[in-house]
Amino acid sequence: MEEKELYNFWKKHIDSEFMYRIVSKEYLLDIKRYGFNQKRNPFNKKIKKEIYQLFDILISLKKKGFILTLNWGRPVDQEYVIRCTKKDLEKDYIDFTSEQAVRYYLGLKGGGVVNTTLLFTKELLRKKPELNKKEWNLIRKLNQWAKKKSKYKNKVILIKASSKYFETAHFQSFIKEYVECPLGSFEHFRRVIKKRSLNFYKPFLTGKKLFHIRTINPIPASEIVKIQ
Repeated sequence: MEEKELYNFWKKHIDSEFMYRIVSKEYLLDIKRYGFNQKRNPFNKKIKKEIYQLFDILISLKKKGFILTLNWGRPVDQEYVIRCTKKDLEKDYIDFTSEQAVRYYLGLKGGGVVNTTLLFTKELLRKKPELNKKEWNLIRKLNQWAKKKSKYKNKVILIKASSKYFETAHFQSFIKEYVECPLGSFEHFRRVIKKRSLNFYKPFLTGKKLFHIRTINPIPASEIVKIQ
């Protein structure tokens, strides 16, 4: 592809496009002030400890034959969900998604961790497996916490796909775990394309395939283009 043609592709599919971050309205003022910073974790140590205690209960129940299944595009049991959610709780990155996944994430009131906690506790309270008083107190407490958090509406934050802060991000293609991210300036895009070829990235950048990016550096609030 000639230089002008490559530039036109970047202009249409990167510089004129956005990446999306879906957040609970509860955290919107903080984000408007501080931007996106991995160190500003919305969950304090106490609530994280209690969520991990809930996970221990669920894993113990699975060993006894009590299976809780959630629909994550396909049926998955509590062990799989817990493994993924622990990564979210301990992450040192911030995820952004392409437009195709926005509707799905908007449906996760309060965010993924809150939604998962609510679903787990609701199912436990409904099915009533054999547990001790302390465990039931924890489940009821987390159920009320998740209900409160899930009352907040979700908001969509848009940042230009050509933002320089995406150049160091991890590109999650679901084909390979992570590859170089082609988003950012034209010069950066051109360098990445030379390494891996445009054919690899084209289905993602043209909206035919879903992708996420995981940013590893803080992003200032000045990069936010729109909130909807």
